[in-house]
Amino acid sequence: MPRRREMKDSERPTAHGTASTVDANVDELMREIRDANERLVLTVLDALSVLDRTPNATEHAREELVYVTDHIHSAVDILAKAAGHAKAVARDAQQREDKYRELSARLLRLQDEERRRVALDLHDSTAQYLAALAMNLDLVEKGAAALDTQAYGALARSRSLAEQCFEEVRALAYQLHPPLIDEAGLHSALRWYVAGFAERSGIQVDLRCDDLGRLPAAIEVALFRVVQESLNNVHRHSSSPTASICLRNLRDMIALEVRDQGHGMIDEHDSEICGSLDLGIQGMHERVCQLGGTCDIESTDRGTIVRASIPLPTGTE
Repeated sequence: MPRRREMKDSERPTAHGTASTVDANVDELMREIRDANERLVLTVLDALSVLDRTPNATEHAREELVYVTDHIHSAVDILAKAAGHAKAVARDAQQREDKYRELSARLLRLQDEERRRVALDLHDSTAQYLAALAMNLDLVEKGAAALDTQAYGALARSRSLAEQCFEEVRALAYQLHPPLIDEAGLHSALRWYVAGFAERSGIQVDLRCDDLGRLPAAIEVALFRVVQESLNNVHRHSSSPTASICLRNLRDMIALEVRDQGHGMIDEHDSEICGSLDLGIQGMHERVCQLGGTCDIESTDRGTIVRASIPLPTGTE
């Protein structure tokens, strides 16, 4: 009678085994069960064929069947233990992923709160100081007749620099957290941002937007950040002269598509570009996924398409 194959200690599932090890053990056990089933069928057929010719054929077949059945029971028992361990590993992985998602959501909220705080500080303090400086320079300029040419030139340059700083600080504050999102909603904030982006970058942007109404604040911020990151990537990496943004209200969800006609964003030979893209893309994915949505990026040498969709809460108009 063939000897039963014993599992090695290294093959047995342990509390410290990895998911890949458990999968390998399960696959091996499944192969053993299939082999045992085939052996069982062949044994039964052999027993039936020799039953009338050999006096002890029935006993021989019975022994063979007992061996095969015992082997199957042993394999099934080990398989059940392996499956139980695999489920425990899967639960542990799910718990780790849930904790990661929770931490990621907290970090995103803190990031948005910090952006809002810095934007308010820039607008309410730094920008106001620069405005006051420009007004003081205006007063000095009224007495410019007493200044020589060099001093008057320095005054004019100082006034120009103060105005430039004021505009840049205000633009930075608006990019960190556009007040239009809070005051008028996503559509107005996007129109303002797209106009400023086109002026700064020289990239022509076509914005098409359904009637969105007012969406939950978290959804408006998430979609704005996806558009912002996508256009920044167009400017920095794709070399596309144009871009298009399409926002559609599909009743139960909001669908966003940002498309360009550049050479693609991914440069595998530039680790710095890949690193910045990875962070930006990860941030987009996290924001959308936290709201139960999806975010996909298709990048080829003919351009890049960013697609995001976020479901609307029940009762949202």
